[in-house]
Amino acid sequence: MSHQEPSDEVLEQAALYALGALEGQEKEALEQLVAEGGATSQSVKDFQNVTSQLGASIKPMAPPSSLRATLMERIAKDREADQHGATSESVEDTADTGLTFVRSTDDLWQEIMPGVLLKPLSFDKTQGRMTALARMAPRTNYAAHRHTAAEEFYVLEGTCFCGGQLLHPGDYHRAEIGSVHAETSSEDGCLMLIIFSPNNEMLESVKTS
Repeated sequence: MSHQEPSDEVLEQAALYALGALEGQEKEALEQLVAEGGATSQSVKDFQNVTSQLGASIKPMAPPSSLRATLMERIAKDREADQHGATSESVEDTADTGLTFVRSTDDLWQEIMPGVLLKPLSFDKTQGRMTALARMAPRTNYAAHRHTAAEEFYVLEGTCFCGGQLLHPGDYHRAEIGSVHAETSSEDGCLMLIIFSPNNEMLESVKTS
């Protein structure tokens, strides 16, 4: 059994594996490392513990009747874009130029808890932070947590209540390392661009004054 600390690349894959976003040969290789035990296995367990706590901390709620119509409208728009020549290729990572592209039509969305979807875009190995799109359904709460790295997000659509403030489209928020977010909520649903650590410390509750 190896006790060597996992590399940044393995930690990135462990985080994606816990979110259900790792596929193909990378997934098989990581599962082999997990089967061997050691530090890699523990890292995967830590990330999975975070995602399991997220799912257990929120009371499931029925989506509004308008949600299905909204999703169908988005699907129709995507199909129309394809008919006009929009590409449906997966994430493009051209190592020779250092350029990465994620298309709006790429189906990378993962449900990390009831009513909360995450679309990973990239992972900064040096800072241990992921860039992603996050979508919260109406009347959804995101569990309280302590930040193990600086967290930033920018509201693109809808509104959300975070850090004691109601944020609207175009609003930006940053939380420093060690700071705590009580439950983040969205009454009418929202879409955000977020940069965060997948290894944030989830909290059962946070007292607010």
